Amino acid sequence: MAQYQSFPSAAGDSRTLDKLKALRLPSLEGRSFLDVGCNEGFFCGFAHFQGAGPVVGVDHSQLFIDRARLRFPGCEFKQQGWEKLPEGPFDVILLASALHYADDQPALIQALVERLSDSGTLILELGIASSRKAEWIDVKRGIDERAFPSMPMLRQVLSDYAWKWMGPSVLQDGDPVARHVVHISRRRPVAYLLMQPPGYGKSSIASGLFPRADIPIVSGDEQIGLVAKGKAKVSEALRAAIMEGYSPYHLDQTIQRIFEQGLGGELVALWLGQAKDNDVALDVYVPSAYHGAVEQLLEDRGYLPVQLRWERVGQAPLPEAMMAEQAEAFYLSMLDVASDSRASEARRSQWDPAGFVDEVMVDGDQLVIRGWAIDESGALPGKILVKIGRRTITVEKIDRQLRPDVQRHLGLPHALVGYRASVAAPEVRTSADLTNGFKVFVRGGATFQLAGEVNTIFSSRTQ
Repeated sequence: MAQYQSFPSAAGDSRTLDKLKALRLPSLEGRSFLDVGCNEGFFCGFAHFQGAGPVVGVDHSQLFIDRARLRFPGCEFKQQGWEKLPEGPFDVILLASALHYADDQPALIQALVERLSDSGTLILELGIASSRKAEWIDVKRGIDERAFPSMPMLRQVLSDYAWKWMGPSVLQDGDPVARHVVHISRRRPVAYLLMQPPGYGKSSIASGLFPRADIPIVSGDEQIGLVAKGKAKVSEALRAAIMEGYSPYHLDQTIQRIFEQGLGGELVALWLGQAKDNDVALDVYVPSAYHGAVEQLLEDRGYLPVQLRWERVGQAPLPEAMMAEQAEAFYLSMLDVASDSRASEARRSQWDPAGFVDEVMVDGDQLVIRGWAIDESGALPGKILVKIGRRTITVEKIDRQLRPDVQRHLGLPHALVGYRASVAAPEVRTSADLTNGFKVFVRGGATFQLAGEVNTIFSSRTQ
């Protein structure tokens, strides 16, 4: 049998070293390698030289396999055809100068791709016939006649895979068609990520782009809302993280908390449950510190993450706390307050400090209290305290609210005397837990009155 591959000690018909350079192989160190139609093992030897392992070569010729075993004892060689391929998976599979011998070339490509690892690559060196039509062209060679695809036909054959034309290969003496190198891998579903902060127009961009391509859009906010309503099955840990201080207006804080608690993987799985392993667009804010984690989680589930980034268009809204402060300052600036100090002193002593609790709501681990209160100047006190059992909690953040009903009733100079306050109270499960030792008050001042009996207080905690 004529010598085909070329070695330093044995010149063959093939310009094997030049072909190796043209294959554009990835780094093989630490990767498994299969050469189908390996001849005397030149490419397997190179893979072993690079640190690949295991390295397997198959060929139908027993003579070539015997020579390969002598040359490269560190590799495994099997005398067999591609009708019975090694199971794999392999990180890199090579099929060089052999595809045209297959009776069903697309089926052989499919069988090889099926033996790739999830991130594996099939290196295909093949002849491509010249034609603008998608067709197989029978080409007469010196010893036989074989079918070669045109480039349009190759595109059709590879339409189910991810692939890239890498360039021409080495033209051998007597080749009737030019040879080319193509790298092929499994096509992974694509996850298009719109993770910019709130107010960046994520939903507008998604709705204007992806429906045209028939790509479903998963709203991360909507999925979290379904969990909060008990309409989505998740672990108790994720449910608790979502319900802790849940508000549909502060989902950015909820998502931040979920990732801080190490539950990002389950959240991503919740989103992908709507995709059914197909391409998907994820419309959801994720803090930038966790963008890399989301991409890795998607890759681990077989997706190709494609993140879309853009600068915000238009003016950004003021931070919520700053806006509230500015709005309240403007409201109070319109008060008609006498400049005379004696008149001001008389006004300050006009009202008796008082306070009411109109509503108590259990929301996740938070106890939410709403009502109104005034000090001797007719303004909302700066600090409110809550006593639950033996614990006394100073409310650090008070959401000031307008109460025109209280203003009219007491003749106050303004209506900004309502409050909504939240305190952590995981021990409160039902309204019965508030019957003993619960009160809202101002230090050194009045205890707020309850607008109703404690046992009628509304609870929204999911039992």
